[in-house]
Parts: sequence; structure tokens; C-alpha cells
Amino acid sequence: MSENREHIYEDNEFQVLLRKYEDMRRGVQSIFFDVEEFEQIIEYYLEGFKFDEAREAAVLGSRQHPASVEIKYKFIHIHIEQGQPKKALALLEEIPAWEESNPERYFLKGTALCQLGRLKEAEHQFDTALRISTEDTFDALVNISIAFENVRHFELAIKYLLQAHQQQPDNTSVLYDLGYFYERLHRYAESLKYYKYYLDIDPYSDSVWYNMGIVYHKMEQYEKAVEAYDYSIAINPDYASAYFNKASVWVSAENHDLAIKAYREFLEIEPENTQAYCYLGDCYEQLDRLDEALKSFRKVIEIDNTDPEGWFGAGMIYHRMGKFQEAIAYILKAIEFDNSNLDYWINLGYANEDAGLTEEAVKCYGYVTRADADDLDGWIALTGILMKVGLYENALHFLGEAFTHHHRAGEIHMRIAICHLKQGNREMANKFLKESLAMDKNLLSEFIKYFPEGTWDKNVRQIIRKSRS
Repeated sequence: MSENREHIYEDNEFQVLLRKYEDMRRGVQSIFFDVEEFEQIIEYYLEGFKFDEAREAAVLGSRQHPASVEIKYKFIHIHIEQGQPKKALALLEEIPAWEESNPERYFLKGTALCQLGRLKEAEHQFDTALRISTEDTFDALVNISIAFENVRHFELAIKYLLQAHQQQPDNTSVLYDLGYFYERLHRYAESLKYYKYYLDIDPYSDSVWYNMGIVYHKMEQYEKAVEAYDYSIAINPDYASAYFNKASVWVSAENHDLAIKAYREFLEIEPENTQAYCYLGDCYEQLDRLDEALKSFRKVIEIDNTDPEGWFGAGMIYHRMGKFQEAIAYILKAIEFDNSNLDYWINLGYANEDAGLTEEAVKCYGYVTRADADDLDGWIALTGILMKVGLYENALHFLGEAFTHHHRAGEIHMRIAICHLKQGNREMANKFLKESLAMDKNLLSEFIKYFPEGTWDKNVRQIIRKSRS
């Protein structure tokens, strides 16, 4: 809400008008309001996102003033605010011809077209409105940029916002939005430029320093990102997100000690934040401080025992500790709360496999491949365990299915070659061996696990020699 409008709505005269209107609504008395008064009342409700009340006021206004174009415009505005662009456009067709010189007609039509994704037409309507407008267009330019922002078209939003910036170079709201829109387009240098312009005017904006931290992080300029977050924290010591993002920067920089420190500072402000404890646990795991990692994940469970990430994280740590039964129990608990997460299922398979529970592992891997045939890891795990226990025919069956989804995956070609050779089908084995090594020479190590160099026949030697040349 603009300061101007806010001042109008707080004005005693408007408050008296609003009370009279509310009395009429409740049937206390019948009162006549002129069109301008209805406009003010409708706008007041729109500004407060009270769309039902705005619509009721527009209906009452149209009863008292059935020929009013101004109230019809308010109806169109209401349709747009409620995400009904087709109704807005239909009503715009009823606007009389003499309104062709009214910029509002084109602004509203442009906004409705924007919501429908008809951006070129919307742009044409907005440009027409700006061209014929006789009033200051700054607010209109800002509103047009918001219309394009709402449909995630930041290039067009910037086009109009830059015009607003030319009119009011020191308007911090415009500078802030330009910084944000350029960041959304991954044009980080321009984003930083406008954020810095903002800070030239107001160097104590914690949110702008915070946003600059985000931009520097995306640019992988980690020290500058941390510095920006530190400024944000210096201005607002309780800015929890700044601590959290600072920790994320240190994780990206692979400085897990400093990430832990930042997560700890964040948790002083938000001690019940389970996501932070999960990330803290990940950092401890990266440093092989498994006991502390386990404590972090168990803290998640303590805060919210329905959070699957706590159970899964603890299960993964138990797995690394070699405590496979505990790992299985905890990962199963994670699946109880989120059975669609395939990462949980494949890791449950790994834990079962390491515990010697082959049948259970096969079930887990099979579930992953059925749920998502595009998950290559699932096929690798399933066929790998079958090959490990010597079930090459079974493995070959699943490799054939995997091949239909991953025919460009060298690992699948290599495993098909190995299984065919184990079954004595040398022609097919040689074909897939040649293809796999052409895709990735490093896959030879997989072949050697099953067929050491001393077991190679003449054809295999020739294929491998050519792959090495």
C-alpha cells in the first residue's frame, strides 16, 4: 500500500465514510454514495486483500450507479486480483468506445493477458497505456513489473523497472527489485550493481546484505558471501537465515568446521530447527566425527520423531559404524514416515546387503527400479548383488530391462558383457565389452574383478588392447 493511500484510509473523513457504508451493508440504514466514494471503499478492500468485501461493494455500487464505467473497472480489477483473467477480459469488452483514451483500460487488459501467458500482447497493452498516460507513470511502471514478476518473466519485469529507475534513481524499492530480478536471471554482476546502489543510500539494510550473500554464493565467491552475511548479522544479530546461509557457504567451500560453528550460532536462535540439526549431522559425518553426527540426528528425532530425515540420518551413521541391524531399524523407521523416498530404499538395500541379508536387499533394489526405471543406481545395485552371488542369468534378465532405459550407460554394457561371458556367450560378451570400453576405459577395472588378466582369451585381449591405444 502506498503511503498516500495509507494516509487517505487513516483520514477521519474516510473512516466516517467507511462506517456509513458498513451501516448500509448491515441494513442499519439506506444511504446513497457517489461513484468516487464507492471507488474509495472498493480500493480500500482491495488493498487489504478482502476480495469478497470488494466485490460486494462493487455490486452495491453498480446498483446505485448502473452506468458507471469506473465501478466496472473495479469489477475487472477484482477479477484480476482473484486470478480470473478471462472474466476480466470479457468485462473489458463491455467498456464503451469513448474509454479508448483511458490508460487504465490498457493497464488492466495488459495484466489480464499477462496472467494468461500472452506476454507479447500484454507488453503491447502496457506500452499503449504508458504512451497515452498524462500522469506520472512511476507507479504504473512498478505495477507492470510486478505483473511480469508474478508470471516469472523477469526480463520484461526489468524492462519496465529500469524505466521507473530512470524516473526515481534513488528509490530503494526499485533498486531492491532490480537486484532480485537480475539474480533470478543469473545475471549476477547486474544484480550486485543495483544492490550496491541501494547500499550507497542505506548501508544498514540487513536484507540487502543478505541478498548479496546469496548472489556471491551462487558466484562461488565464498569469502565475499560470508562477508556479506556477516554485515547482515552485524546489523541484525537475530537474523537467523543469515547464520544458516553462512553455514551453507562454508559447506560449499568444504570448510565443515566453520559450517558447524555457523549452524551452532543459528541453533541458538532457532533451537528446535530440525533441518539445521540434519545439516549439522552431515558436517560432522564429513569430518568422520560419527558420534557427534549421530547425536545431531538423534536430536532431530527428539524434537520431532515423525521427521524421516532424522531417522534416515541416524541410520546412515549406524551403517558407517558397521552397526547394520541398527541401520536397518532406523532406515525402516524413516520409510514408515516417507515410503516414496527412493534414497531411503536404496540405502536400506545397502544396509541389508552389508548385513548379509541378500534377499531383503534384492527386494529393496527391485522396489527402486520398479518405482523409477530411470534411476540408474537402482539397476546397478540390483544387478550387482545378483552377480555377486553368482546369479548371472537373473542379473542378465534385469540388465536387459535396464538397457532399454540406460542404453548409453557404460556400466550396463559392461555388466551385460560380464554376464554373457560367465555364461559362455563369447560373441555377445565381446560386443558389449567393446562398446562399454568405448564409452569409458575406466570400466576395465570392473571387468578385471570378474576376469583377471590371466583368464583373457585372444579376442578379449585384442579388444582391451585397442581400448588402451
